Amino acid sequence: MPPTNHLTRRRFLAQASTASASVLATPHFGWSSTASGNAPSHDLRIAAFGAGGRAWGNISSMSDVQDVTLDAVAEVDSERLDKVSKTFPKTTIYSDWRQLLDKEAKNLDAVLVATPDHMHAPISMAAMQLGLHVYCEKPLTRTVHEARALRNAAAEYQLVSQMGNQLASNSANRTPIRLLQERCIGDVVSVHSTNPKTWGRMTPLPKGSDPVPKPLDWDLWLGVGKKRPFVKNEFHPSHWRKRIGFGTGTLGDMGCHLFHPWFHGLGLTAPTQVISLGEGPVDRDSWPTNCKVQYTFAGNDITGKKPFTATWYDGSQTIPPDVTDAVGGRSKLPSSGTIVLGTEGALLIPHGGAARYGLFRDGIFSTDPIERDPDLNHYGVFARAIREGGDPPLSNFERSGPLTETVLLGTIAIRLPGQTLAWDPTTLSFPNSKAATDLVKDHPYRKGWQIQGL
Repeated sequence: MPPTNHLTRRRFLAQASTASASVLATPHFGWSSTASGNAPSHDLRIAAFGAGGRAWGNISSMSDVQDVTLDAVAEVDSERLDKVSKTFPKTTIYSDWRQLLDKEAKNLDAVLVATPDHMHAPISMAAMQLGLHVYCEKPLTRTVHEARALRNAAAEYQLVSQMGNQLASNSANRTPIRLLQERCIGDVVSVHSTNPKTWGRMTPLPKGSDPVPKPLDWDLWLGVGKKRPFVKNEFHPSHWRKRIGFGTGTLGDMGCHLFHPWFHGLGLTAPTQVISLGEGPVDRDSWPTNCKVQYTFAGNDITGKKPFTATWYDGSQTIPPDVTDAVGGRSKLPSSGTIVLGTEGALLIPHGGAARYGLFRDGIFSTDPIERDPDLNHYGVFARAIREGGDPPLSNFERSGPLTETVLLGTIAIRLPGQTLAWDPTTLSFPNSKAATDLVKDHPYRKGWQIQGL
């Protein structure tokens, strides 16, 4: 059922903003298919947090779904509001996301969260505590602790949820999931995912500060993050992905896309251990480039009961020749994608492209025709689940939570390179590393910005 303890939320708003304390004190129990069984009789009313970049992509895609209305948008940088203001002139605009929830929650059914990573969990949790369904961009959260908390909250409050790894609903991901479940390549031996992005910096963050641009509310942009000076071209509007405490590097940015088909195709929930074999951070603020992270997973029926490894490569790190040669050479795999090796063949999963699999016949890899699963609309599936109930979205938090946790375990390993970290998903801890366990939750939220449940 929706939450009943609103005191902490009331205190949060009283301390953290000039918004009315009623924002989280008076709950709006948005319709939940599993709770009431009654769909809204009106347009699906949504609010968006963020207006540019991926936020605009989510706004425009969700607005293309029939009978969806954009009621409100919260954006900390007024320069990023042009498209929203021109396309949706009747939409109410806020700079402070807390004020939006305070004034609009009673009129809403769902929210779209597409802020920098460090604000995904706070906004999503606050919205769910008001009974609102949540669509949240990938990675679902910045920390492992937050991912588990959102997963638990969505289940407890019986809300529809969806993470924004859009290809999860497309043939590009659905087909290889089915193929792996059908054991098309025999027992899986290893997995190799690669992406050439370099969302990091191998030079320390510049010291000092720059004037904050007038359209930007820097304090609201920092949100729950540590108080720090503004540095031009280092955080807002896009380079926050490179910064520890705000983004999650290349692995966090792309892992929830590339891991999705093999993680779910193999029926995984968590690795047993993880190690970073690439570069480490140059300071406490910057993700490294050129990362290589290896996960070990327990065996299951699809791996012949044998443990196996899944390795991530980004930047200049590349899948080794013995793996690429097995499928006919590196040119067979686009710069971003995955090779799943099996005892009888291999499955190639280009990011955003059609999967191919082939068998090893007389030492030669030859591909076979594949029956493709149909594409689904990632946003439409979310909207339909709110209206009609039935099957949950393919990246609902019950599924995307463990996926995100696994991706973010890799980001913890990157901060402690060369250390083999054993993982216990039950206690959310690394039994052999206090330093790694401390990074599961990482630093506390800024004073006055605490959110109940996080």
